[in-house]
Amino acid sequence: MARRAWAWSVGGAALVLVAGGAFALGAASEELPPVTVQPESAAARNMPQTRAEAITAWTAELKEAGKVKPAGWEKLTTDEIKDRYLSQHYINAPDAADIDPGMVKRD
Repeated sequence: MARRAWAWSVGGAALVLVAGGAFALGAASEELPPVTVQPESAAARNMPQTRAEAITAWTAELKEAGKVKPAGWEKLTTDEIKDRYLSQHYINAPDAADIDPGMVKRD
């Protein structure tokens, strides 16, 4: 009886070793799928990257709206200037009726 139990335990251990080795070999030889890189959006490409670009873009948007930079704007951080530029850019954006006056709203 002890001999049979010993045979089962040796057989079980061998099975575990073989299965583990097969798994490790399969995992090592498996090719990983290529990495997909999301392309940069057009909006991100048009976003000012430097402080000087942000000031220039913000000034242009304000000029289009007939406004000027507020007093003390020099103390604003670059991110604050970018935020104000984006806000003014969206305010200046045309309405749908301006883009296509004949467009009919569907219900």
